[in-house]
Amino acid sequence: MNELLMEASRWARVAEQPLPGGYEGFYAPGLDLIVLDSRLTDVQRRCVLAHEISHARHRDAGCRCDRWAERRADMEASAMLISPLEYAYAETVYDGNIMGMARELNVLPWVITAYRERLHDDPRLVVQ
Repeated sequence: MNELLMEASRWARVAEQPLPGGYEGFYAPGLDLIVLDSRLTDVQRRCVLAHEISHARHRDAGCRCDRWAERRADMEASAMLISPLEYAYAETVYDGNIMGMARELNVLPWVITAYRERLHDDPRLVVQ
């Protein structure tokens, strides 16, 4: 988590507070601020912070600004959170089961899905 906080500090300040239902975090571009829901678990916090770091890097405006920015944020978060070797190991051990892989890699299932999209988009990332 410390590495993610250091990366976040390059782009924005990070704060935590209870957020209204349905929101786990957001990036406020005018304030250069990432806000995370203070009730998140450690795994949720890591994943949501990585996602919001992507929005901060690109200065995306507004919550759920558009599906392309959300997809990019998910894919960039997956790159921050998963190493190719660890992914290859989890893929083999759990025979592609997303829930098992997510538990093994200490991420949420959507991060596994985004990582798979990265592999689809750039097959050079596959570890042989």
